[in-house]
Amino acid sequence: ANGGLCQGYNRRVVSVILMTAFGGLLCAVMLKYAGATHGCFSTAMSIILTCILSEAFIGDFVPDGLFVLGTVVAISASLLFALGLPEWVLTASGRALK
Repeated sequence: ANGGLCQGYNRRVVSVILMTAFGGLLCAVMLKYAGATHGCFSTAMSIILTCILSEAFIGDFVPDGLFVLGTVVAISASLLFALGLPEWVLTASGRALK
């Protein structure tokens, strides 16, 4: 107990603590203004972005075909939810908005 609670803290530890706190605040703001559905999509996007950055900067993650497939599905679902169905899909299905 000589060093106290913050014994051994360095810049990296402090930056992780600050990023986690900032992420929690962003999550609260997102849930207040965007809703829970967007929260699920943003969580998926953040996991994908973290994996890509980990592979690019640290070399700790090696993406395989299943990761690429999951990434494409998650991004497609997010875009489809945000933008809605394209007009050609609606007209092909006979449900065109008038």
